Amino acid sequence: MNHHLQRQLDDACWIGDANLVAHLLQHPEVEPAGHHSTALLHAAHRGHWQIVEILIPLSNPCDRNSEALWRAAKHGHRRVARLLAAVSDTSGWQPWMWEELPERIRHSIQRMPTI
Repeated sequence: MNHHLQRQLDDACWIGDANLVAHLLQHPEVEPAGHHSTALLHAAHRGHWQIVEILIPLSNPCDRNSEALWRAAKHGHRRVARLLAAVSDTSGWQPWMWEELPERIRHSIQRMPTI
C-alpha cells in the first residue's frame, strides 16, 4: 500500500471527487479497504452516494462496527444509509448510537435485516 496515494483516496472521498476516486482505484498500490475502510467512511460521512456505491464492493462496510452506516445516518444522508444498511451489521451498536440517529432514518435501518 502506498500511504501517500491512500491519503489522496481518503481525501478525494471526503471532498466527493468521484473522478479522482475512480482514477486512484486503478492504481495497484491503492487499497480501497485500507485503514479499516477509511475511504468508505469519509464518503458516507459526507453523503457522497456515488462514491459509496463504487466503494461498497471494494471495501468492508462492517469495519469499525459499521461506522460508515452510522455516520451517514447520523448526518441525515438517507440515500447513503440505504445503500450501506443492506451490507452492514448493526448488531454491535450500543443504545446511544441508535438514539443519536434521526428517527426516520433509525426506523428504516432497524427494519432492514442485518447481515
